Amino acid sequence: MSKKQKVRFHKGDKRPGGNVAKLCYEKRMTKKKNKIIWQAVEQPTKSVVIESFFEEDVDKVVNFQNKHLVWQVSGGMPKFLFITK
Repeated sequence: MSKKQKVRFHKGDKRPGGNVAKLCYEKRMTKKKNKIIWQAVEQPTKSVVIESFFEEDVDKVVNFQNKHLVWQVSGGMPKFLFITK
């Protein structure tokens, strides 16, 4: 005999989301007002996490985030932490 389902679903309920795409962080060089700026960009959201004049600062953030994947569980960093989108 099978067990009866204990969870009740109601009209309009949504199923849980699927798997979140794997996050990856990369650094890229851009030019703003005749100055070279390094950026750390979150992929696949393409959001800028940090901007700096020094490549080493951005490199530290990219290496740490790629190694530990801190925001992987929540699907990426929260929107209020981004510089631009």
